[in-house]
Amino acid sequence: MSYEDIRIEGSLTEAMKAWAARRYGRVVDIEMTGINEGDFAAVGYAAVENAAAGTVEAVVLMLQHDPEAGPDRYRVKDMAEEEGPVLDFCPERILDRLSPTDDVLASHWRERCRDQAAEATRNAAFAFNS
Repeated sequence: MSYEDIRIEGSLTEAMKAWAARRYGRVVDIEMTGINEGDFAAVGYAAVENAAAGTVEAVVLMLQHDPEAGPDRYRVKDMAEEEGPVLDFCPERILDRLSPTDDVLASHWRERCRDQAAEATRNAAFAFNS
């Protein structure tokens, strides 16, 4: 998918939740992380209800600054888990809300996210015990 121009005033999470709801339907859970790294202002993960299929699926949200358009202007790109997103830091609480899937790319993405979460837990435990 291509980027879509948006305006964000106030809470980033609430703005992205509203955007995802307009595009996908009910947002079951969402987490946005501001990174301000390179062109990216934030990355987010959302569990969204697919009412037609009766499932809950994941969507990755990537937000870029668009300073030429104004201080509150951004560009958002979304990517469904079936598209095999590269970004794989989805919180486990969101992964736990997703419906089972047979999609190979979605399954692989979920596994990578769980591996990342496990690694972060191991690193935190090691730092705490050091």
